[in-house]
Amino acid sequence: MAKRDRSMSPPKPTAKRRKRGGKRRRKKQKGEVILPSAPASFVCHICTKNHWTVACPRLQRNPEQYPLMDRKRGCWKCAQRGHPSAQCPVKKYRCADCGGIHDTRDCEFDHKSEEWHEFYDPITQHVFYSHSETHEVQWTPPTHRLDVVLWFCPNCNILMPTSVPECVKCHAPRMESKISSDSSSSESSSSSSSASSFAAEDDSDEGASGSSVDEY
Repeated sequence: MAKRDRSMSPPKPTAKRRKRGGKRRRKKQKGEVILPSAPASFVCHICTKNHWTVACPRLQRNPEQYPLMDRKRGCWKCAQRGHPSAQCPVKKYRCADCGGIHDTRDCEFDHKSEEWHEFYDPITQHVFYSHSETHEVQWTPPTHRLDVVLWFCPNCNILMPTSVPECVKCHAPRMESKISSDSSSSESSSSSSSASSFAAEDDSDEGASGSSVDEY
């Protein structure tokens, strides 16, 4: 009896099946940036859970309630508007407070809004700024965008926002410094003492007229 000839045709290719329980690999989109996991001790500034503040679901749902974020053009790396995280130009810092790529000292989430009062010293003809709580005195205005500056009218003894160019009562204009910033050291020392005493005197006046200040 003749043996059957085995077919010499190649076997049909069989599709590889994924093992049961195996995970599908998700293709990484071009330009996609993955935020590294937060340390176990890190607490979100918004919801106090263990994830970066810039990746908080509350922030992503309602970005308009938080500083410098946007739903479509917001960047979790630097917590600013105008570009997605894949195009973030900031690469130098990793903030220890929120996980964003910026200097920790400049973190918007960790900074508390401070109130500064602007005074004009008639002796030095220079504007200076006094912290409302600590009474710290400085010649330059605060640089943080969340801080509030109120200028003082000595005629009416009231504080007003800097958006108001003149006093709402006596219409006196908001004063500006009349000397250059590169003054001598002797002038600076005398000006500093004068400014400190002026701020101290004005603090007592503000206490007497607290209702007028709060009104504006």
